[in-house]
Formats: sequence, C-alpha cells, structure tokens
Amino acid sequence: MDRLVSKERTRKTKERHKNAGRSNAPRGRILDSPVIGFTIATLVWALSSFGLRTRYVLSQDATPAFLLPLVSDAVFMLVGLFCGALFLNIVCPKYIRRNSRVMLLGLIALLGAGIAALVQYTAQSLNLIPIETAQFLIPFALVPLLTTILIGGRAGLAAGMWTSLVIALYWDRSLSVFITGMVATTVASHSTRRVRTRTKVVKLSLVVGLAQIICLLGVTLLDWDSPDVMCVVHRATASLVGGLLSAVIALLILPLFESVFAITTDITLLEFSDLGHPLLQRLALEAPGTYHHSLVVANLAQAAAEAIEANSLEARVCSYFHDIGKLTKPNFFAENIHMQQNPHDDLPPSMSTLVITAHVKEGLSLAMLNKLPEPVLRAIREHHGSSMLMYFHQKAKSQLEFEMESTDSGSGSPKVDEGAFRYQGPRPSTRESAIICLADAVEAASRSLEKTTPGHIEGLVSDIVRMRLDDGQLDACELTMKELNSVRRAFVFTLTTMLHGRVPYPRDESKDKQQSKTPPRERPEHRGANGVADESSSHAG
Repeated sequence: MDRLVSKERTRKTKERHKNAGRSNAPRGRILDSPVIGFTIATLVWALSSFGLRTRYVLSQDATPAFLLPLVSDAVFMLVGLFCGALFLNIVCPKYIRRNSRVMLLGLIALLGAGIAALVQYTAQSLNLIPIETAQFLIPFALVPLLTTILIGGRAGLAAGMWTSLVIALYWDRSLSVFITGMVATTVASHSTRRVRTRTKVVKLSLVVGLAQIICLLGVTLLDWDSPDVMCVVHRATASLVGGLLSAVIALLILPLFESVFAITTDITLLEFSDLGHPLLQRLALEAPGTYHHSLVVANLAQAAAEAIEANSLEARVCSYFHDIGKLTKPNFFAENIHMQQNPHDDLPPSMSTLVITAHVKEGLSLAMLNKLPEPVLRAIREHHGSSMLMYFHQKAKSQLEFEMESTDSGSGSPKVDEGAFRYQGPRPSTRESAIICLADAVEAASRSLEKTTPGHIEGLVSDIVRMRLDDGQLDACELTMKELNSVRRAFVFTLTTMLHGRVPYPRDESKDKQQSKTPPRERPEHRGANGVADESSSHAG
C-alpha cells in the first residue's frame, strides 16, 4: 500500500512540475526577448541624445550648422552604446540577456547624465558656479557606484564609461571631462566590489574625489601659462564635493532600486547577519541543535566561499536561515533528539520522509512571512536539491525485504521507488547555494565520526562531495572542478580546526589522597557539571 501511495505521489509531483514549466516558459521568453532589450537600449540612446545642446533648441533655427554637430554627437553616443553592450556580451552575457537588468542599467545611466546636464545648466544659465569649476562638481562616481553595488563591477565599468562619454559630449566634447569620468569610473568600479556598509561607500567616494584631483593637476598643467591658485583650490574642493554627492545620491536611491528590481545587495545582507533576528532567536530556544548546526554550516560555507572568491557574506547569512523550517517539528530531526525517544521509530519510512522533506516548504513560508531576501529563499529551496534520504530508503528496503521473506512472495532484491525518498528540489543554481548544500551534508555527517583525525575528516568530506557530484546535484550551478576541489580543502581545514582534540588534563594526586582520607560522612556532596547538588549522592549515605 505504501508503495502505491509513493508512486502516485511521485507521479503527481512530476506532472505538477511539468505543467508549471509549461506555464512559465512562454512568459519568460517574452519578458527576456531581445526585441524588448533592443527597444530599451534605443530609448535610452534617444533620451540621452535629446539632452544634447538643449539650451540651443528653443533659441536657434534648425540650420545645418546646428543639426550636423547634434547628429554627430548622437552617432558617437550610439557607437559608445554598441561598444558597451558588446563588452558586456563578451565578459558577462547574463547582464544583457535579462531585460530587467538592461532597464536598470539604462535608468542609472540616464540618472547620471541628467544630473550632469543639471550641473551644466546651473553653471551656464544661472551663473551660480564658474564653468571651469562646475565640470569637477559632476558626480562621475554615481553611475559606477550604483551599478557595481546592484549588479557587478563589469557592468559598473561599462555603464560608467558610456556615461562619461555622454557627459563629455554635453560639455562640448571636453577631453578633460571624459578622462576625469573614466578615472572616476575605473576607481569606483574596482573599489566598490563587496561593499557591505554605507560608511565604506562614503569613504570610497572620497577616494574617487582624490583620483579626480589627479586629473585636475593634469588640466592645470595645460594652463600653466596663467596659473590661478584659488581656481585650483576651488576645483579640488569641487572634486571632493562631487565624490560625496555621488555617495549621498547612491545611498538615497539604492533602497528604491533594490525594491523595484528585486535585488539584494551586500549592504542589505549584512543587516540580516545579526543573530538577534527573531527567527534565529526562536531557533536557538526551540531547536538548539538545529541552531548550532546552522552556525557550523555558516562557518564552513563562509570559508569555502572565500576560497573560490564567491560571495562569502551571502553564504554565511543564507546558512543561518537555511533550516528554519525545522521550527514546525523540531523533535523529528536528529540534532534535536537528545535522550528522548526517536519519534521515527513509530512511523513508516514514507511518513518519516514526508515529515523531513516538509521542512523546506515550511522554511519558505516562514522566510516569506518574515520578508527575508531572495538569496535566503533560494538557499532554503535548494540546500537539499533533489538528494535522497538514504536512511529511510534503506529502512523501507529492509522492511520490504522482511515482508517478502515472511510471506515467501518471491525471490530477488526488493525494489523501492527512489523518487518517493527524494527532496523535490530544485538543485542548487548558484555557487553559494551549492556550497551550502555541501556544507550542510558535511556538517551532519561529521557528527557520526568516531575518530576526528585529519585523515578521517578528509575521507568523509571527499566521499560526500563525490556522492553529491555523482548524484547530479551540482549540475545546475557554475562550480568548476577546480573550485570544487578548493571547497573540499576549505571544508577539511575548517572541520579539522573545529574537531581538534585536546590533551587530557593531569589529575591532582595530592587532592585525590586528601579525599581518600576524608571519612564518608564528612565528604562533600557530589555536584554535577552545572554546579547543582546531586540529591541521589547526598542521600546515599
């Protein structure tokens, strides 16, 4: 009967996944269609070209002397946009194959160009800032800062370079403006990687301002015939102010972009790394074994992520929350079963499998209820992949074999549907999720080690990694064999330092002799490890 139920459940699960894939496939193709991406890029180019020489549009006629420079600048913008897209397609194609990312890049580039146009209008029309100083007040670092934090350094470099070209065209094809923007883009894109605090964003903006001052010295040398010390001081101050302005605008707009485009930055992840989170506090009180397991998995995952230059903060934070689904039935998991009776002894293997695998769905429900970020949801969903519960599978196989022997219903090895004893998946899709999947299995298996020598630990880790690899659990992520070997070494090193042995303390022989001479009635009462008197020993005399 259990086999029939398991087969029916497996069939319905596969059918549900197949229907879900059919319903989502056309929508994904439409949303990520290259036509939409091309339309977004064309719109960004058109809006940027509209900003060219806007101060002359209402005051001059459409003469060739006016239109030809406008068209040439627009062509320069189009060529720059094509080169930027080609660069992204070479170094990281996934950036331009998702239209949501293309739209985000376009909005950030338009924001940077619009602020530069506003600074130009203020300097030329309102005469509030000298034109020689205003070009250094432009927040060149805004576009690379925002893009690097939200998407990545390569995208930040491409978007910043194109915006620098647009701003230079706005400022009458100024070479000094273009070089200043390129320097600010390069410094900001390289320094903003793995930014985790808002304070560091401000510090990096000051570094960008100092880099712009170097460009200022080059411009000053060009005009060395008539140097003006106060003009140099004003430009240097404007460079620092422009850098700070980039940081302020970026920090103000960053939460809006994160919310609209469903992006989780390291700054947001750092806020969830606090162990005082209500879910983690519940885990520590209601499932202390799972809580300790999550902390060890976090240490393993962080060390492995650092070894392959993955996002170690994401790996650590996701490890904290990956097993929160066990809060619904904590006593059904091995790490929370201490001296009490194992509840799985009274359940059939198929029912035990349902209870164990349900913690993934329960974890997703708790995570969405507490508004945890998308990387955490992905780790909860993928940290077991479609792996099999070997213990309950073997238990079901043994029970079936016993039933066949007792009823003499045939010969041969018993066959149990493996699909009924597997998690529903999906398999890990990122390097961080794959690391958490491996760290979770390694930590759980390390509890059964009788000898915690480096050799035994290395053999255990190698076996688990090979089993996961042979089972196909790592096929959907981007882990290479070289990186997988680095992950394995990081696991071995971290576990060896955690499970190291200690030299036994020598006994105090003089104290033992003194206690042996003490009469039984005068001996002090025995106390437990927690310092509370042991009533059984005190009443024994």
